[in-house]
Amino acid sequence: MFVVPNLTLLIQDLAFFALLFLIARYLYRPIQQVLEARTKRIQDGLRAAEEAKRDREAAEKEYQLRMEHARREGQALLDRIAKQGEDLRKELEAKARQQADAMIARARAEIQQERAKAVQDLREQVADLAVMAASRIIGESLDAKKHQELIERTIEEAEVRA
Repeated sequence: MFVVPNLTLLIQDLAFFALLFLIARYLYRPIQQVLEARTKRIQDGLRAAEEAKRDREAAEKEYQLRMEHARREGQALLDRIAKQGEDLRKELEAKARQQADAMIARARAEIQQERAKAVQDLREQVADLAVMAASRIIGESLDAKKHQELIERTIEEAEVRA
């Protein structure tokens, strides 16, 4: 038969196994469930962080694409404005050139008219002086027909010498 050498050891062993059974049944499972829940929360957090990182990267790529698109649109707008400005400058320059040419043409026409008027006035004055000088030299006045012929001849001679 089996003899128990020490009853205290046996009671201690029974208490130990009973405590081990109670801990395993009532304490180990809840702690394990808490640890599993914590592990799951950590894994979910890591997954959410990874997903947030992917979302952030996708949003950053979309932002870069939009910025590039906006940059291109802005540059196109600036190019279009510069071209319109250049076209306007050319148009204004052409109008100014046309106006200047018109002013020069009017000035030349006025000069030509003034020159013709001055020549006509000079002819009349030369004719009057010639008649006056001829009247004094000849001592008699000429009739209108002879007077006109004399003027014309004198002017023609003056033009030939000039």
